[in-house]
Amino acid sequence: MQFPAFRFFLRLYLLWLLLFAAARLIFLLWNIEEWWSAGVLEAVASFVYGLYLDTAMCGYFMALPWLMVVVHMWTQQQFWLTLAKVFTALWIITLGWITIGELPVYDEWHHKLTFKAIWFLGNPLEVIHTASWWQLGLGIPAVIGFSFLGIRLYNRRVHPEDILPRSPWWKPTLTTLLMPPLLMLAIRGGVQQIPANVSDAYYSGNNALNLTSVNSAFHLAASILENAKGGEPYAFMKNNEADAILDSLYSVNPDSTVSVFRVQRPNIVLVVLESWSADLVKSCGGYDSITPFFDSIAQHGILFSDCYASGGLSDQGMAAVFSGFPAQPRTSIITQPNKYPKLPCINKELKKAGYKSSFAFGGQLSYGNIRSYMYFNEFDKIIEGDDFDDSIPQGKLGVADEYLFRRQLQDLKGTTQPFFASMFTLSSHGPFDFPMKHELNWGGKEKDYINSVLYVDRCLKEFIHDAKKQPWYNNTLFVFVSDHSHNSPKNWAFNDPRYRRIPMLFFGEVLKEQYRGWNYTETVSQTDLAKTLLTQLQLPAEDYVYSKDVFNRTAKHFAFFAFEEGMGWIEPNRYITWWVDGRVDHKKFVQPGDSLRLGRRGQAYLQKVMNDYWAF
Repeated sequence: MQFPAFRFFLRLYLLWLLLFAAARLIFLLWNIEEWWSAGVLEAVASFVYGLYLDTAMCGYFMALPWLMVVVHMWTQQQFWLTLAKVFTALWIITLGWITIGELPVYDEWHHKLTFKAIWFLGNPLEVIHTASWWQLGLGIPAVIGFSFLGIRLYNRRVHPEDILPRSPWWKPTLTTLLMPPLLMLAIRGGVQQIPANVSDAYYSGNNALNLTSVNSAFHLAASILENAKGGEPYAFMKNNEADAILDSLYSVNPDSTVSVFRVQRPNIVLVVLESWSADLVKSCGGYDSITPFFDSIAQHGILFSDCYASGGLSDQGMAAVFSGFPAQPRTSIITQPNKYPKLPCINKELKKAGYKSSFAFGGQLSYGNIRSYMYFNEFDKIIEGDDFDDSIPQGKLGVADEYLFRRQLQDLKGTTQPFFASMFTLSSHGPFDFPMKHELNWGGKEKDYINSVLYVDRCLKEFIHDAKKQPWYNNTLFVFVSDHSHNSPKNWAFNDPRYRRIPMLFFGEVLKEQYRGWNYTETVSQTDLAKTLLTQLQLPAEDYVYSKDVFNRTAKHFAFFAFEEGMGWIEPNRYITWWVDGRVDHKKFVQPGDSLRLGRRGQAYLQKVMNDYWAF
């Protein structure tokens, strides 16, 4: 007895498994340096562990074709089979775009395609400019090739019009009644209480292999569904308990702050460094010879050598630096116009104190919604790529950093003091088309990146050299901080606390002599910049509830960071990375009980951040 409809769905299921396996193989080959040390057998295991989510995604992809086939079996109208073919072809093309599109996303952010990455497609020109020519040149043909082969396999091997002849009434009845529960079991991943989720595919100590195992379409769909709610709340404990933990973390004696400035109202030049990792800064314990100028001025400033980025994207870094607000795991607050107006911003406090302000960037600020955020926070002057003279050469992202710094110096001539001049560099962002020949011939796939940081360091040298000639130099504090980190030749996992370490530096003649050359080795976060700076200026800082004054002798030393599926909590010589499903990935403990204490603090922190996020 034959059931052609079930034979069709079996073949369709096998076709999807084959396409998912092909997508997984592409991801493996693209990122071979990331997992090779784990071994080939460990990599092959990703195909086995990935079957669970592959089957779940098959259920989603086969749901509408099932409905169309059922209608065909009852009506015998060929249109429905044609529609099922078209619909399946569209899904195959979509899978092709996901498969190829996530490769440069992983290179840049070290995670798979997510809602945030799709959100950035709202600025397609920026995405095109970020991609290198070879990525575009190979990517589009690769999508076409993947889609063509998948559709051809469907037409040659599945053939719904050939295997669904006219049937007696009971055959479509069985198909109508039996397929829905089978598809539901596939989608849920079984009859267990908790449906299939992304973490079910994790199996290895190598994060690249875990991401290989995760079905890319499932990962993207889960991210979109979760972010459709605008961020996920977390309830690890009662809210009053979480509040009590945070109160204890931020409780200080307000009279214990050390004053490090010799003037009350210095000018402030804030340089947000694109993607600088502490691994590339010798004075932070990183490689030698990449940032020699930064290292030289660190000897005369206050270096925060154990500083951590709150998130992994520039828009998250802006909220952390300017508003002292931590990153969220699956969303970004400044991309949401209904929420970021609730955030404080250091520029508003400085304007009230009489500062003139500016924000300069060599690219397009529409990326990450940064332009909207900066305009809302009332910067007197905002400069971006289109505001530079047409004679200035531009790369794919915009003007190189040497021109950004020169423009800033020009704009500051005659500016009323005190001023707050902030800049955001871009040359250390892919595709790294900076105007300097490579001089460092090591670093593997990160060679372009480390050479770009060397270039930016030289731009900083020229900038400070020229700034010293300006009449405002002796009354100016220079602040350097990275927006987020980047993969380095050390190849830390993306959720490893060591990956998240960034440089932060105070430098300038306004620092008191006794604090110049201070290597501040306690654990701090980039979110701490806001309250630390405002407190030194004796300006109100009460609204920066997630920022702490690191120069207060009674301040606690800790840092929080968020990633797509969890968070990290760091204290001196201790840290833990905690996934929202309860797994612990990276940990370092000193005393018994550290695991419970650090995990509990991190959970309370994340719960409080997301409660505030939802309240905005």
